[in-house]
Amino acid sequence: MSDDRPALGGNAEAELKRRIERRIKLLDDVAELQEELKGFKSEDKSDGFTEKAISDAVKMRRADADKVLATLMLEAEIDVYRRVAGVPTEIEAAQEAAAAEAEAIPEPKERRRRADIEDVD
Repeated sequence: MSDDRPALGGNAEAELKRRIERRIKLLDDVAELQEELKGFKSEDKSDGFTEKAISDAVKMRRADADKVLATLMLEAEIDVYRRVAGVPTEIEAAQEAAAAEAEAIPEPKERRRRADIEDVD
């Protein structure tokens, strides 16, 4: 049986080792940065900020002008569709609708305790 394993000649083995070590270092750096980002997100949340809103703001800040324009155009179109469908497009109107809906919910009936039922008999 012959040894059919591939062999690296010249400096290829040293170059491959350097590349592997570089990739491991980069992956370690990425993991460290992910942990740091996780800490920032936790801090933002504990300070009362909404993670989804921050993420969207960061995404828009990093986007190019065409992407920002397309997003704003879509949001404007969605507002038109909401208005036509009778869905509030302003926070105050949505809060009023939610309050009115909550007032329309009937109060739950009082549950009679088993002891009260047995006393009646």
